[in-house]
Amino acid sequence: MNIITHFFIGWNAGLRFSRRLRDTVLLTAASVIPDIDGLGAVADLMRGGEAEFFSAYHHKFGHCGLFCLLLIPAVYWLSRRNWWLTAWFVAIFHLHLFCDIIGARGPDGYQWPVYYLWPFSDAGLTWSGQWHINAWPNLLLTFLLIADFLRQSAQVGFTPLLIVSRGADRVLVTTLQNRFGVHNEPE
Repeated sequence: MNIITHFFIGWNAGLRFSRRLRDTVLLTAASVIPDIDGLGAVADLMRGGEAEFFSAYHHKFGHCGLFCLLLIPAVYWLSRRNWWLTAWFVAIFHLHLFCDIIGARGPDGYQWPVYYLWPFSDAGLTWSGQWHINAWPNLLLTFLLIADFLRQSAQVGFTPLLIVSRGADRVLVTTLQNRFGVHNEPE
């Protein structure tokens, strides 16, 4: 699935778990961090060549169980020793993998396998019915997630903009609250 879809899955799930910005950001990270292995595309662009690194590493080291296990101590520490939040992080991380198995077929028809057991095995997990990344189910899911994001943002009183600009966040939240008829202050 698209990184934007993954982002909204994580953010929306994070707000359902906790109305605290810190917790929501941590759970959103769980939903996007597996795609760190797609950064090979940046190296490929800088080299001006084929998609060598992206093709070789995407859905491997960031999409494997070992990577998730290695993240757990840091997540536990960042969550202020909250095992429940850490467990949600692991669940959302795995939801990312599941979403990629069902909806990440490339425009050329290539099924992007998820190499869950990498580096111990190069066997990739695939599903024969994998949707194209721009297929209607992915587009519909993204649309529904954005709608849910806007509604939840009005209710909780903050958006991801709060991370970079309190003023811009306040303007967006006020606009959304007026649109949805909700007038709550941030918790």
